[in-house]
Amino acid sequence: MKIFDKINKIPAGMMIVPVLIGAIINTLFPNVLLIGDPFSASFYKTGLMSLIGLMLFFTGTQCEIRKMKPVVKKGIPLATFKLISFIILAKLCVHYLPIEGILGIPTIAIVTCIISCNSALYLSLMETYGDEADKANFGLLTIIGMPNIALLILGSSSSAFNSIMAMLIPFLLGVGITALDVRFKEYFKQGISTIVPVAGFAFGTNINLLNLVQSAFTGVLLTIVITIVSIGLAYFFDTIVLRQKGCAAIATCGVSGVSLSLPYLASVINPELAPFVSIATAQCAVALTLTTFIIPFLTKWCYEKKTMIK
Repeated sequence: MKIFDKINKIPAGMMIVPVLIGAIINTLFPNVLLIGDPFSASFYKTGLMSLIGLMLFFTGTQCEIRKMKPVVKKGIPLATFKLISFIILAKLCVHYLPIEGILGIPTIAIVTCIISCNSALYLSLMETYGDEADKANFGLLTIIGMPNIALLILGSSSSAFNSIMAMLIPFLLGVGITALDVRFKEYFKQGISTIVPVAGFAFGTNINLLNLVQSAFTGVLLTIVITIVSIGLAYFFDTIVLRQKGCAAIATCGVSGVSLSLPYLASVINPELAPFVSIATAQCAVALTLTTFIIPFLTKWCYEKKTMIK
């Protein structure tokens, strides 16, 4: 049947197809996903952070310290720009928009999508359209896209430092083991490719397709605005300032599954947000689903366009 080849023809297919399967199962038969461990611990959304930890470790093993110059040159500046733009845009929204937001989209939904970065999707795309420096940037993008960073931006420093360290340690362990013996790099080389489909499935279990239908219009509107703004800023910086292809910049603009927890976490800090948690989460889920499919095709288009020019 050559299913493997057909999936690979889809940009980031090894992530997108499992995401769709996970979403369908979560919508129709959600109790199946709670059957128990080790299945639930590995394939359900509650196990997503463990999978991301493994991806961080495997990414670290592919980084040789003596070859980190390209990462410092273009990876760190792109991640830093993303973080700075996150902070500025989020602060502007919180300061100038009413808590109920605009056009039926609560401000917390807008902020959630602004600060989100689907690092797993990014890494899946960079496996095809990026280089070693782009892949190594996965760790930084994972850290800045975590809800704890958003809470820090919104005024709560609780557990933010611990969260950052929890992201850094697996990555640094990977870097360290390769520094001890470079042969570990080859040994763990396929680790990321192996984890991506499993992470994609777990990622998909965040999505309820029925909720997406109910919030379809406002979710699509949110997706369009956020995608245009985030891609526009990142693409400009990557192509004009860093003089890169722009593929990595586009790939950073997906909405992540872990960010869906932000509306609830923010409501714990500020009870005034509680009435908007449900609708904001559903709208962000629409943005998550749409960007999971849109970003790969835009990244592929950018890559092919730049390749043709050369």
